[in-house]
Amino acid sequence: MNARTSPGWVALLTGWLALFVIGTDLFVVSPLLPVWRARFDVSLRTAGLSVTVFAVAYVLAAPAWGRRAASASPQNVLTLALVGFCAFNLLTAFAPDFGVLLAARGGAGLFVSGATATVFTLVGLSAPGDRRASWLGIATSGLLSALWAGAPLGSLLARHTSWRAVFVGLSVLALGIMAASRRVWPAGGAAGAGGSSSMSPLDRCRAVAPTACWGAAVYGLYTYLAAGLDDRSRWSTAWVNALLVAYGLSAVAATFLGGRIADRRGAHHTTWVALGLLGAAEVVFAVSLRGAVPLGCLAIALVALAAYTAFPAKQAELIARHPDDQARLMAWNQSAMYLGITVGSLAGGRIADGHFTELPLACAAIALVGAAVQLSAPSRPAPPPRPPA
Repeated sequence: MNARTSPGWVALLTGWLALFVIGTDLFVVSPLLPVWRARFDVSLRTAGLSVTVFAVAYVLAAPAWGRRAASASPQNVLTLALVGFCAFNLLTAFAPDFGVLLAARGGAGLFVSGATATVFTLVGLSAPGDRRASWLGIATSGLLSALWAGAPLGSLLARHTSWRAVFVGLSVLALGIMAASRRVWPAGGAAGAGGSSSMSPLDRCRAVAPTACWGAAVYGLYTYLAAGLDDRSRWSTAWVNALLVAYGLSAVAATFLGGRIADRRGAHHTTWVALGLLGAAEVVFAVSLRGAVPLGCLAIALVALAAYTAFPAKQAELIARHPDDQARLMAWNQSAMYLGITVGSLAGGRIADGHFTELPLACAAIALVGAAVQLSAPSRPAPPPRPPA
């Protein structure tokens, strides 16, 4: 299938905007947790279950979305996913109690998993072959831009109007993107080899295992950065905020630069090198905690640069190496990422509680395992199967 049905920049912009809205839905929940705690009279830990049910639903649903996109039009799959996204965000907005809110966030996770993976698939299909990693990197920057732009804007809207208005607004934006995507990517064939696949579930697990390691190594540390540094006397609130800004800006820059590097040096090579550099940068960050505070900011910027160079490179590699299974693999890759994030966050919480300086070292070890797994995979696409005699 060829999804290049509109000018390239239109397809790329549509993908970027879709991921920006999806990312805002993901990241805006964190600043709203205290609001939900007060509104529904629950503890902060209970309010945090809204994040857990979303992540679990995302991990479980992503492979099914991949199967659907491989046997049907990915454009139609995206439409279905965005409709579900709108419906469950409206349910979130008008939830009368916390139980309904939890169900709504779980439903949103089900449909966000399909929308995210399908957008990445369509962007990859639309991209010129020699710029696929660059396009995927730019699209990923839409997701990350929600972290420093979308979530704060949503929080500001909630403060001056109502938190419910945030999810109504996201639903309206998603409907607009759905209408635009139908024009950019008209319904076509399946993004894969119909209902069959040459890859077994074990093969797919091996292919996306580096992404699971990436998720654990990156978010196992990032989740507890602010809390861990707040407990250290030399790190003032201003310096912690400066570190988070350095991380965010470096992450966005890496999605642009990393894609270009992967297109020039090869996606397989770029992925394992970036994972290795991620492990090294996290060790440097652990050491920097004993030195001057500005060194810590520099070290965390290096962590982000390495981390977000690896992610678009890995996506481009999966599409290039397995063109007949790309829709499934994009979905499995998203599922692996969220599985890694969930496991990394849970394990990181245990380590960070009283032993924060050990956390970056543990995450570095996971990143190096991911690099080793990536390096052990073949660097060239497997030859196509011979037709039956």
